[in-house]
Amino acid sequence: MVEQMTDILSGYIIEDETRLTLRQLCDACAVHAEYIIELIDEGFIEPSGMEKAHWCFNGMSIRRVQRAKRLQHDLGINLAGVALAVDLMDEIEMLRARLERM
Repeated sequence: MVEQMTDILSGYIIEDETRLTLRQLCDACAVHAEYIIELIDEGFIEPSGMEKAHWCFNGMSIRRVQRAKRLQHDLGINLAGVALAVDLMDEIEMLRARLERM
């Protein structure tokens, strides 16, 4: 009898309702706070809360920051280019999802 091994993946489901502090977002994406602030200044992600000490980010911010980081590292794109590329990628995903529902 052949014994079969199964790999088990574990993780967290991050929903849009999830709220993260600046520190939690930095830790989740393995970046410095300065990088997050640059992304905010570029309009790439938007925190809720007026002061930096009270900023909260939704779960989608993790995905966007990770994409930005990957595009900058892999392709050397500046932040303005990253913002445009990710917005277009998000729009393509949305359109594909709409097509699948039809």
